[in-house]
Amino acid sequence: MNTGIDISTVLNFGVKVGSGRYIINLLNGLFSIADQSKKQTVPSENKKNCLKDSKNNTDRISFTLTGRYSDNSNVYHIEDLVSQYPDLKIKLKLFKYPQDKIENWDKRGFPPIELKGFKADILHCPDYIIAPSINKNIILTIHDLSFYRFPEFNFDWFIKKYQAMVLKNAERAKVIIADSMSTRQDIIDFMKIDPQKIEVVYLAADKKFRVLPLSEQRSETLEKFNISKKFILSVGTIEPRKNFKTLIKAFNIFKKSYENSKDWQLVIAGKTGWKSKETFDEYKNSPYRNEIIFTGETDDEDLIQLYNQADLFVYPSVFEGFGLPVLEAMTCGLPVIATDTSSVPEVYPNKEFLIDPLDEETMAQKINQVLSDADKKETLIKFSIENAKKFSWENTARQTMQIYHQLYNS
Repeated sequence: MNTGIDISTVLNFGVKVGSGRYIINLLNGLFSIADQSKKQTVPSENKKNCLKDSKNNTDRISFTLTGRYSDNSNVYHIEDLVSQYPDLKIKLKLFKYPQDKIENWDKRGFPPIELKGFKADILHCPDYIIAPSINKNIILTIHDLSFYRFPEFNFDWFIKKYQAMVLKNAERAKVIIADSMSTRQDIIDFMKIDPQKIEVVYLAADKKFRVLPLSEQRSETLEKFNISKKFILSVGTIEPRKNFKTLIKAFNIFKKSYENSKDWQLVIAGKTGWKSKETFDEYKNSPYRNEIIFTGETDDEDLIQLYNQADLFVYPSVFEGFGLPVLEAMTCGLPVIATDTSSVPEVYPNKEFLIDPLDEETMAQKINQVLSDADKKETLIKFSIENAKKFSWENTARQTMQIYHQLYNS
């Protein structure tokens, strides 16, 4: 089975964006499975029969990675990964063009990438978009349908473009992979797609996210971001659906209502996205703005330090396709307060600390409850660490590989 995978997102945006992180971790998991299978010794009496059954033999899998991109700045992510698996058959069919030519290519839908040398038995498009292709066996990953659920959180041009494009792609795909049961249900409700062709495969936190011993926790990271006290952490792009506006309101209530609140700052880590003005207006109007820190975009090394040195993680998001920061926080051993919407309860099934995303009063109360009760905090830490063990990229890759085989054999 020759498996084609579109890696355009990584080539264009790197691995800091969520979908880029998904693709690179998925590839690593798939390659690891194939590599392990290839190195397993097949008993001589079974070898002949095993080779005959090529459609079910993981050892016979090859990969062709394709993608369209405009510059070389992120190609090393793929080259470095592929170099780790010298025994696997991995081909690169990458197409570098100016961005305007790629956009025209998309509009025309021609020529198909097969005419440029790409060939595969199945094609996995892991980020909403199907490149011009004549392949009939297409698997499409849809991470969320925020542009259907909350159009007010996006721009009109984006809504119109993505609703039409993703619907067309979803109807064309033989199989759709959704990141959560919540996203699966949205695909059914909003797009009227046959439920039988939608598979749910959960994501995982990168292995680099872990509980750090005290000897590896760096005070330099806190100094870098002017963090001078114990702190509450939240992570995400500054945009409306992440709902940092409500978190700031809750922090104001916490600071005003509880005596011990003077010991804590609020740290929000993430780049500035679209429609961020309301969030920053709320920050500017806060009487406690000197206790609120926006770090801007952070690299993984700093983010791991922040997760490990925070006292509490609060995730106020209104809507998520999966909610990766919640899982990263749990993996780093943080107690978590999150919202009871969309996919978040699938990742963090702790009803006591799942709250209405627009209820700043309850959010403030829960923050105080965790920070003032050492036993409750310790219980939540243990819950986080145990719950995070349910998610791994090995599981994600194995389930995805199974979907590849099912489509190929059908």
